[in-house]
Amino acid sequence: MYFSIIIPVYNRPDEINELLDSLLQSTFKHDYEVVIIEDGSTITCKEIANQYSNRLNISYYLKTNSGPGDSRNYGMKLAKGDYFIIFDSDCIIPSNYLNEVEKELRGNYVDCFGGPDKALKSFSNIQKAINFAMTSFLTTGGIRGGSEKINKFQPRSFNMGISKIAFEKSNGFGNIHPGEDPDLSIRLWKLGFQTRLFSSAFVYHKRRIDWDKFSMQVSKFGKARPILNSWYPEYNKITYWFPSLFVIGLMVSFVLLFVLFDWALKLYFLYFVLLFIVSTVQSRNPIIGLLSIVAVWKQFLGYGFGFLKSFFKINILKQKPQDAFPELFFEVKKNEDDFKESIVFDKQKEASIQKSVEKTIDKIISPIHKLVEPIEKKTRIIGLTGGIGSGKTTVANYMQSKGVPVYISDLEAKKVMDSPEIIKKITDVFGMDMIDSNNLLNREKLASIVFNESEKLKKLNAIVHPAVKEHFGKWIKEHKTSPFIIKEAAILFESGSYKDCDEIITVSAPVETRIARVLKRDKTSREKVLQRINNQLSDEERMARSQFVITNENFDQTKKQVDIILNLLKDK
Repeated sequence: MYFSIIIPVYNRPDEINELLDSLLQSTFKHDYEVVIIEDGSTITCKEIANQYSNRLNISYYLKTNSGPGDSRNYGMKLAKGDYFIIFDSDCIIPSNYLNEVEKELRGNYVDCFGGPDKALKSFSNIQKAINFAMTSFLTTGGIRGGSEKINKFQPRSFNMGISKIAFEKSNGFGNIHPGEDPDLSIRLWKLGFQTRLFSSAFVYHKRRIDWDKFSMQVSKFGKARPILNSWYPEYNKITYWFPSLFVIGLMVSFVLLFVLFDWALKLYFLYFVLLFIVSTVQSRNPIIGLLSIVAVWKQFLGYGFGFLKSFFKINILKQKPQDAFPELFFEVKKNEDDFKESIVFDKQKEASIQKSVEKTIDKIISPIHKLVEPIEKKTRIIGLTGGIGSGKTTVANYMQSKGVPVYISDLEAKKVMDSPEIIKKITDVFGMDMIDSNNLLNREKLASIVFNESEKLKKLNAIVHPAVKEHFGKWIKEHKTSPFIIKEAAILFESGSYKDCDEIITVSAPVETRIARVLKRDKTSREKVLQRINNQLSDEERMARSQFVITNENFDQTKKQVDIILNLLKDK
């Protein structure tokens, strides 16, 4: 039996690096291949794949963005194996994984299997809490953790296998996402194929999500389920209603307090206490126990309301799923010249009457959602960076013109340094000759001192950096009603401030274009500009650590790219 490992990836080279590195540790003695499908990424992992090509049998394909399901199908069509194993890019594979799969298939062959997931010690506390919420018997019944019915298991595509025969007969995954996993499982059952859980074939699943992304993900899970129920009513279960009933029941419990009935609320309290205890014992960390309560609440809230909204649209209004929730369906676009064609859903298909229905439903649900949502949605911080001459300031100014709050780090830092309290702290350390005749900071003189002595530079940073951070914190509060703000910084990665960002945009341009821009702007030489470029992080390094990349050569095209990214950020 020859295995083909199928890995779709979108803008995640770092994750591919970790996954491939874990495969190098495999104790499997037989040959297998790795098929990587780059799903229209703007930040590719081709270089990462090349680095492993002499140690693993890797095939790499770049295609137009069409979603994970279609990308898996694309890879399986090109793969050479007779059994396909599918991973998400954010998985780390235990060394004995392939041995466990081979043992299960030889002992009791099945044409499709799925495995559970676990959390590594190195995962963040939030990732571990989310993993608990998604795998615990107290929440999902242990579906993802390995306790679902072994012989009637619906594999999840972050860790699943399917035979070549079953793939060809079923045509693989559909274009719904999420929901493509149970959709494929049910179609396989109808074709006479069996599915099974391989409890010992687990992976470490990072999930790469924070609270906002987790809430969005489970909401989509909730929306997908009534669609699947409408397609396959014979596989509908009452358990799919549990998250919605849980949230509604909690709301009713609060109402009952007004008539002095508190027993229902006490039951909910005991449930959350039980969650805390079980999670704390499993993780040996009470912080993870507390975060698990947040994760479970967001899980039930997101899924529950998503399910109710979808049930109303699909079952009551009888809308077509693609019209009711276009964000759940990928389309393959033909125009490959402009990357916007491959990453933006066609939302213009919704008719005006459907939009009015959406607004009506939102008016009903939103007040309730706000009433029971325990944690205030924070303003997301989007980092904007780029090398000298890339045009990041021009991009930042264009974003400002579109009404997006933009924090220009260098400009704001200068304002902070010119404040009387900071000038006093600087002169206390470096002397009164650091100010000029107008009682302003003599930046040139200060620079000539600190950039020649690392210890003095550290002292200056110790004065300025905390003040700038505090200033930025106040600035964010002034814009707390904005869904996101932009933080423009030339040294976003070098300073470590990228850690505070939810997502990062890198502005890139060809080296000769950058040199020409700086020569036109500054009185300097080509050699000095090139030296400054070489002393900075390379575009490749920035791009590999960013979620979005803007190629800024023709500004008309640049503006189109910016508009697309801003729309994507607004939709999150």
